Amino acid sequence: LPWPSHDCASSPATNDQRVGLAPKGVEEMRKCMRGRHSYTLACAVSICLASLFARARSPPPPCSLPAWPGEEVVSSWEHHGSRERCFCAYAALAAHAQPGTPRLRELEESCPRWADFVSLDGGHSATMVHASGAFAIALGSTSGNASERKYGYVPDWAADLGSGYGEDCDVSRDPRCEAVGAHVLSLPRRLYVADCCSRPDAARGDATVVAARRPGPQPGPSLADLIASDAASACGLLQDLVAGGLRQVRRLDAFGSCAAENEEPTAASGCLAQCFHVVPDVWYLHLHTTAGAKDIRAAQPYNAGLGPSFNASEASDPATAFGRYNACVCEPRAWAAAGRGRGSCPEARPSDAAYPAEAAHALCRNVAGASGVDPRLCHACRPPASTYLNPRPARSRGVFDV
Repeated sequence: LPWPSHDCASSPATNDQRVGLAPKGVEEMRKCMRGRHSYTLACAVSICLASLFARARSPPPPCSLPAWPGEEVVSSWEHHGSRERCFCAYAALAAHAQPGTPRLRELEESCPRWADFVSLDGGHSATMVHASGAFAIALGSTSGNASERKYGYVPDWAADLGSGYGEDCDVSRDPRCEAVGAHVLSLPRRLYVADCCSRPDAARGDATVVAARRPGPQPGPSLADLIASDAASACGLLQDLVAGGLRQVRRLDAFGSCAAENEEPTAASGCLAQCFHVVPDVWYLHLHTTAGAKDIRAAQPYNAGLGPSFNASEASDPATAFGRYNACVCEPRAWAAAGRGRGSCPEARPSDAAYPAEAAHALCRNVAGASGVDPRLCHACRPPASTYLNPRPARSRGVFDV
């Protein structure tokens, strides 16, 4: 999700990631990258002109969400904060995107390439942005159709949904692509939350508990901060994040929860995972809901998986939660050793009516365990009529109250 670079000496790839506001210049860069003409002086000039054109454009309007950091912080992030700005713009749009409306024009100002990521009809509407309850939105759509335009899910570097890692299936670009699986992102829409698990100033009572270390300027409150200060609000947000992702998964009843260590949400495993990255790639809280993918990149030596993955090469690194770099709805019980509260998992299946509330409680506990927050605060998420917290026989995978 690009924002302009002022560096004309960068490579075509770098500028293509960051410019994005000058269509003709971007097309020239893409020609260079596709080898249609060599990276010559003419190519360099076209890139520089595109960058200067982008620089002349007005800066995007600031995000209006409560707790959004100042421009100095946002512009210091990778790609000048363009991805976070887009997430905020999607949150503001919520369920009200219609062609030509002021809301859609505001989206264009904040996120110039929004149509490449959240539109199934070539930019006439943001058909992949859905409100979820009072507190969240989901990016993805069961209505996508690769035979017409796009498959309808958010590409991810770690996931192959049938057209390669990081690619959506769009037959207008690749007539041979085969669409499988689902990958949805759920985001807060009433309050800016930076990430799941950072608590850099919190006192930790358990030496095995860690929190992510934030590089650079501090982006804002984390979900762990919200759990510690207002657990009831955190629970409402978590339930809407969970439910929003589930609604956009095709054939939801075919999937159980990924529960074993390194079990990834692929077609072969037949399971669904809902996870936050403990150390995020974008400073805007987003829950990954993934199921039925053709393939997921292996967890080692990179933090690549989208399920309860363990990177053994980082097992001694507290900055990455000792290699357990995702905080998920369903985690292996053995992960309780990495922090009190971790290793929780709902008993209900993702398609069950009881699942969103159980999942919110389990995810709250797992985030608390990854960040040094007292998991007992997550009692605010307990489904009032559910018995899944009570001890069950060994065959049960329910959450246990500790």
